[in-house]
Amino acid sequence: MIILIFVFLNIINKFMVNKKYEFTEKNLEEIKADIIKPKFSINGNDQQILITANQGNFLSTNKIMLEQNVKFKSKRFELKSNKVLFDKLNFTAHSEEKAEFFAKKTAITSKGFDITQNGEKINFNGKTKLIIK
Repeated sequence: MIILIFVFLNIINKFMVNKKYEFTEKNLEEIKADIIKPKFSINGNDQQILITANQGNFLSTNKIMLEQNVKFKSKRFELKSNKVLFDKLNFTAHSEEKAEFFAKKTAITSKGFDITQNGEKINFNGKTKLIIK
């Protein structure tokens, strides 16, 4: 049994020693994040909203700053921004960054937004442009 453990550890060690890590400027930025490629969802009354980003940082137990290519996506719409504060206790989100909203025949760009009521309500803030097709 001890021989098997020794052989197993020796094999693992060879893989770890031979594996080369290349650190680039992009990798170093990603290491500063608490979460890489976070992905979770909000379950509203009649829809599920999938939330993704390139990285996130915990600001407190319930608040996460999502950054870089943040997307809120459901069957009815998609909302994109680069920096969003998400409250996982209340299922709310707030952004003061440029936001782009796309739905079936609607496009909205704004200077920010607030999502409340489990994703059922979205308020666009600042200078806002609405395009109806």
